[in-house]
Amino acid sequence: MKESWDNIFGEVPASFEARVSQTLASLEETPKVVRFRFPAGSLIAAVLAVAVLAGTALATGFFGMKNLTVADPYATPEASGDVIALQGVPESPEFRANAEWMDYLAGLDLVKAAADADAGITQIPEGYDFYRVFSQEMADKLQEIASRYALKLHTGLTAFYSQQELCTRLNTQPFITNCSSFSGYVYEDGSFQGDGVSTAGRSYEYQLGRYVKGTFSEVTLNVGNAGEYEEWTYTTASGVNAQLFLGPERCVLLADLSDSFVAVNLLGGTDGNSIFMPDPVTREDLEAFADLIDFTGLN
Repeated sequence: MKESWDNIFGEVPASFEARVSQTLASLEETPKVVRFRFPAGSLIAAVLAVAVLAGTALATGFFGMKNLTVADPYATPEASGDVIALQGVPESPEFRANAEWMDYLAGLDLVKAAADADAGITQIPEGYDFYRVFSQEMADKLQEIASRYALKLHTGLTAFYSQQELCTRLNTQPFITNCSSFSGYVYEDGSFQGDGVSTAGRSYEYQLGRYVKGTFSEVTLNVGNAGEYEEWTYTTASGVNAQLFLGPERCVLLADLSDSFVAVNLLGGTDGNSIFMPDPVTREDLEAFADLIDFTGLN
């Protein structure tokens, strides 16, 4: 990948960056620091950055991108757009917890909160390294929300530098066809985020996140104008119904699986992307890309 993921909220608060660096430094092997970025709004992991569907929203109905929107705590007149949560379908506890947390953050001055933590005015409690927490009050609120929806919090992460390395950690088989590179972070529960490149007729550059159900993941994506996306459900070559969103600058793929929710941001759209995928992406291209992912290996 030519560029790394970044914080969807814009500038990453200094105190959060310090915690990320400290966590990475504590790993047995010091990894190259890779931060993941989604252009025009990022997929934010808290650190920086499948079985065939049965009884899930994708199997029973189309939920649409607009139903996934949540508040953007760092929205400004100059930097705006629709933000979606990537943990689950609208009625899931993971989505509802994320939406409630984003509403809470939107009512705070997060720049000041981060500055107060840096200055020692507030203390960041232990156990919240992978979340936007800068005070005990914020930690208490996050814990309250997680507890209400019976969700665990992330406790650790490890870097990976290839699909095979990730699969070894997860004890699963490779799930991306024609994958020439894939690297990122895997959490203690098997949730992960990674940057990838696959070549099948054309080069696809993307970011893929898997979020295990039952854990709170603070992950959102700024998709620009959600009304500009063409949306449909597609049955992939692996037999899973995925929801596809074809946009001007990027595309989104979502799959609600029995034990996890998978979100993919393809770094190109109908207008192309000058940095990652300059050639326009068509419906056929997006479906062909979806067929490269064996979602049954991501449950």
